Order: sequence, then C-alpha cells, then structure tokens
Amino acid sequence: MSEWPLDWRALVDEATRRRKAEGLTQKDLAALAGVSAPTVIAFERGEINLRLERVFAILDAVGLIVQPGAPDSLAAFIHAARKRWEELTATLDDDAPARQPHGHSEQAYRIAGVEDVPALGGLRDILRHIPKTSGWSPFWVPTKESIRPVIRDGLIECWIGGDNDRVLSDAAHSDFWQISRDGTAYLQRGYQEDGRDIDPGTMFDLTLPIWRTAEVLLHASALALDLGAAADTEIQYVARYTGLEGRELLAWAQPRYRYDVVDHLVARSERADIAVETSPTEIETDLPGAVYRAVVGLYDRFDGYNLPAALVENQIQELRQSAGFGRRPLLG
Repeated sequence: MSEWPLDWRALVDEATRRRKAEGLTQKDLAALAGVSAPTVIAFERGEINLRLERVFAILDAVGLIVQPGAPDSLAAFIHAARKRWEELTATLDDDAPARQPHGHSEQAYRIAGVEDVPALGGLRDILRHIPKTSGWSPFWVPTKESIRPVIRDGLIECWIGGDNDRVLSDAAHSDFWQISRDGTAYLQRGYQEDGRDIDPGTMFDLTLPIWRTAEVLLHASALALDLGAAADTEIQYVARYTGLEGRELLAWAQPRYRYDVVDHLVARSERADIAVETSPTEIETDLPGAVYRAVVGLYDRFDGYNLPAALVENQIQELRQSAGFGRRPLLG
C-alpha cells in the first residue's frame, strides 16, 4: 500500500482486519465512526458508491488515517495536543518515564455551547478552585514555577513530566494537559501499573480506569457549570488507551477484587478508543451509569471481560468516600 495508485480492495481488507483484531463488531465500528452499520457492511463489501466523509470516518476509527477535523472540533484539538506532547518529549531518552514508553491513557472532553468564555487568566483561576477528587486529580494546577500551567497559543497548558526534581517521577505522575477557554480539554497520563517494582507493560488494573474516568467527568461537569453552561448541556467525552496488547487484567490497586478476574484475561489489541455523551445532570445524578457506558468497551478488549455494573457503582461510591474528595454540589 506504499505505491500509487491506491489499491481500494487492499485498503478495505486492511480496515476489516484491524476491526477484527480490535475485537469490534461491525456495529461497534459504526458507533465509533459515527456512521450506520449498513455503511460499514457496504464498505467491507468493497462498494465504491459511499460518501467520502463516511469512508474517512471508518478509516480514522481503525487508525488508517488521521482526519484533521473541523478547526474547532474535539478531534482537531486532540490531534494538536498529541503533537504538542511529542514536541515536549522529543529530547527525552526513549525509556524516560515522562515519555510513557509502555503506553498511556488520553482523556478529552468538550462542553457544548459555552458562550460567555472567560479570559485565560480567569480560566486558570476557575481551574485552580475546582475541588479535588483524589490525591492526584486530573488537570491538577501546580504552583511550582517549573511546572505551573502556562498560557500558550490561546490555551492553558501544563506538563508535569518536565520537572526533573519531581518526587514522583514515574509515568503516572507525568501528566500533560491543555484546556481552552470554550471548555475543551485534553489530559495524557501514563499507567500507574507501570511504576516502581512492577514489570511495566504487563498488567492493566481492574478498578483504576473507573476512578480516572469518573474524575474527568466530574471535572468536566464542574467546569461546565463554572462557565455558565446549563445543567443539561452536552459534554462530549472521548478516551484512548494505548500499549494494551499483552497486558493482563488484574486487581492490582484493590486486591480484594482478585476473584472478579480469575481467568487469564489478556488484551489482544494495541489500543482502545471509547466515547460517550453526557451532561452535568447525568454526572450528578447517575455518575455510575455515565462511567459504565464510557468504559465497558475498554474492558471488552481483555478477552471479552464483562464488566459488572455493580462493580462500577461500588467504585464510584468508594471514590466519593475517599480522603481528599471535596467536590462541591453541582446542582440544586
């Protein structure tokens, strides 16, 4: 496929191969690409009378192309953030923890319809006062000069991995994040499972993604309301997990759940992309439901593990009761 002209049948076959390798059904791929299931079926048959933007959406979903997206789209924001992180880490050694060499999570969201956008300095103050949800909350606003958030190219940006004097210098504590004035945000973080005294790249924790997803959704909801958005405004949430292939699903952070994953459950694909649409109202009244819808496809990558909804509900309750959880009421 490196020579012209483009071999359409080979392109279709490669896209189909990638879908199957990811463990996705045609319906799953349609949901990820934002097209109908019949469109995916027609594409995989090799039909050529499909609309070009729908073909691009399918190819993007399986990682064969990267669409630039509209200049103000969430996809374009994520693409630019990834490029910026690559610039920041380009001079680091290949195995430097701040490069997250064994994989990482990316979480991003966009708040729809924010009209009364603040100045960037005002946005930084808003972010600073969003209550923490754990000991290492997403979009943490440090005050140390070398890592405090800076205003750059119309965004607020923070890279904690650039601090050589960090006490916690592993991949999980090398966050990179950006937030725009209109409520679009991106966070990249290494895996806590790849820390000290652990063979990196070998395990994936059962409960940590539930906590991290809940924390980002809570952050999005708090920011939405602080920016004057309505309680029912749409929040678009997307996430990507990389470096999954070969990792075993284990109850590492909370060993008491080890009997929930008694089988040898291993990821067979390199990455997982997930997405969900929610609102501050749902996040306040049914956070477990929003989190479950977001992460259930991620766990399916591990030999089809069926994530119990009760486990998600239990973990959200533990998060709310954990030390340092200080989220203020969002509604009412």
